[in-house]
Amino acid sequence: MDKQHEIICKRKKKRKSMATNISSLVLNASEGEITFEASGEYWIWKATAETTNGRYDQAVTITLPQVGPPEHTHQQDELLYILEGTYRVKLGEHVFTASAGTSVRIPGGVSHAWRSLTTGKMLVTFLPGGLRGFFEGMRPLYLAPQLDMQALTALAARYGLVVTGPPLTD
Repeated sequence: MDKQHEIICKRKKKRKSMATNISSLVLNASEGEITFEASGEYWIWKATAETTNGRYDQAVTITLPQVGPPEHTHQQDELLYILEGTYRVKLGEHVFTASAGTSVRIPGGVSHAWRSLTTGKMLVTFLPGGLRGFFEGMRPLYLAPQLDMQALTALAARYGLVVTGPPLTD
């Protein structure tokens, strides 16, 4: 057997021996862990750093009208794909309207924000993964009677997020 054929056979054998957990690979439309943000967002996590060996996080984000984060930066690249609705998006100094079918790539470190103008839905991907914990940590802060800005700033810093401006307005 020649060397190349031997390498191919070893790879095939290794692939066959790896157990595949299909439950984390195939999720139907309503499946995934849900994070509700009192700000008016539902995040349905389709993949997380824990399920992708840190490669990415991915969620379907469902938004009520007039919600969105303050302008911010983070180390991860972020991909937005608008599935439904209309959003106002700020990317660096550029502000534009994005509707169903629009794809937005946000390089890590670039200041950005978005605001839903209608009820909407986006597919959001963070590369590499690791930001889901931030959204989980936000929930109790949003549900408190008064938003604890010191706790919010500490949580953001733990995940490499920096608020760089206010939320977008109409």
